[in-house]
Amino acid sequence: MHFDILKIRELCNLTQHEFAQKLGVTRELINKVERGRLKGSEKLHLRIQQFLSAQGESISHEMFSTKNSQKEGSDQPYFLQRREQKKKPVMITAPLVNIKAQAGYVKNFEQIDGYIDTLEKYSLPPGVNGQGAVWSYFEVDGDSMEPTFTAGDVILASVLPQEDWKDIKNFSVYIVLTTEQLLVKRLYQKNEREWILLSDNEKEPQKVLALADVKQVWTFRRHIRSKVPPPREFKITA
Repeated sequence: MHFDILKIRELCNLTQHEFAQKLGVTRELINKVERGRLKGSEKLHLRIQQFLSAQGESISHEMFSTKNSQKEGSDQPYFLQRREQKKKPVMITAPLVNIKAQAGYVKNFEQIDGYIDTLEKYSLPPGVNGQGAVWSYFEVDGDSMEPTFTAGDVILASVLPQEDWKDIKNFSVYIVLTTEQLLVKRLYQKNEREWILLSDNEKEPQKVLALADVKQVWTFRRHIRSKVPPPREFKITA
């Protein structure tokens, strides 16, 4: 059976990354199939069929019903209704992984979706386009990144798909989830298998991190300070 992958994903209101996660494939594969650069395999079609079965009758009806070009009680064709729905503003929220929640985040990584549901969620700051990405707030713990970040500061970050890890920008700030902890560090690619963890606090030594121990990478987007900068004196010249 042939599936219109793009149509299914849009009906479910999922990003390519979210859809790929649900199917257990890479975002790159979804992107290539949607753009017609690659034909879906039998294995992929089976996973889509299982996904549709899990969604229940509503999505199946919208995908395969001969009546879905015009829904009941509406004079508009169905594709125009979907277009109008996409124009409506959507409130996007992101969970806050505070200091107390970080140990649980590391421990419950394999069931992270269920764990995230237990955390408080907050809207994204003005000016942040949240479409097409997975977002989270992280509270800074410790002093390894002082003076850039201090304990209690909050960082807004978007998840970096694993297939894009090779494209990290050296010396940029990332949030890294390892098998043992959640870190806020600058990264440097030492080689294909190792990164160097860099701290802005000069007292902190550089550390080597094996990519085999990395579970998630988040790209730094916004910084929210927990403290007001101390007052300073100026020479008045005006």
